[in-house]
Amino acid sequence: MKKIILFFMLASVFFNFLPNFIYAEEKINNDLLKVINECLPPNSELISPEEPKSTKPYQLYDLNQDGREDVIINFVIKAEEQPNPSQYGVIVLRKENERWKKVWESQTQGVGLAYSGTADLTGDGINEYLFGVTIGASAGNTLEVFRWNNHSFQRIAEIPNHMMELITDKKTGIAVWQRYIADAYFVNVLKWNGVRLARNEELFSSYYPTIEKFYQDKIAKLDAWFYWYTLADAQIKANLFEKARNSIQKGTELAKESSLPDEVESFKRLLDELEEKQKS
Repeated sequence: MKKIILFFMLASVFFNFLPNFIYAEEKINNDLLKVINECLPPNSELISPEEPKSTKPYQLYDLNQDGREDVIINFVIKAEEQPNPSQYGVIVLRKENERWKKVWESQTQGVGLAYSGTADLTGDGINEYLFGVTIGASAGNTLEVFRWNNHSFQRIAEIPNHMMELITDKKTGIAVWQRYIADAYFVNVLKWNGVRLARNEELFSSYYPTIEKFYQDKIAKLDAWFYWYTLADAQIKANLFEKARNSIQKGTELAKESSLPDEVESFKRLLDELEEKQKS
């Protein structure tokens, strides 16, 4: 009986406290949004990135590890005449002496905000900031990687891509997809080597199944030479030489059937690359 009474007493306290907690949280969010809107450039508006999914126009992260969260804000200044490129930007707010202060801002021209998020790419326990803007359908995206240094962001990498994926399984890296033809892509996986983001064979091999699945699905719908070509390229990078040899053979046959002598030569060069790597 005492346990039942205690349960109802605790439940009563919880449900009485809950509305106050929700109200306090809403007030904090509203106060922060007011500060954010006051810091935006003229004629701009908040914008969420395409990736990561469900990311808000603003994110909280302690950039300088002082125990207080900073605010990373994304905005767009739309071109007066569409579909001309717009200005996509990022602002960092920091609270100093109980007042929010703009400590950094950057803008890039483009047609979309492809990515905005943080990840520890350098392995020092502190997240870098990743800012990706779509330049155009053909040109693809530009991903800038910034590291907080003293009182400002320092750009440590700029990566052109058509698609990218953050790899966070045990080791952090970036899978970079660059269009070859149609929806066929060359893929590289980058990892911080202490100085810069560089190609990493070990991380590429662990990511390879994702690439293979992508091309298996494509080939099941359309058995095209360019899928086999880019798949073979990935297989060589993953040291899967027999698989690569088979892909080159299948792709060469398709190129010959379509009377594409230049593409046949491309497959020959890819085969030379395979054999050279296999010897090393």
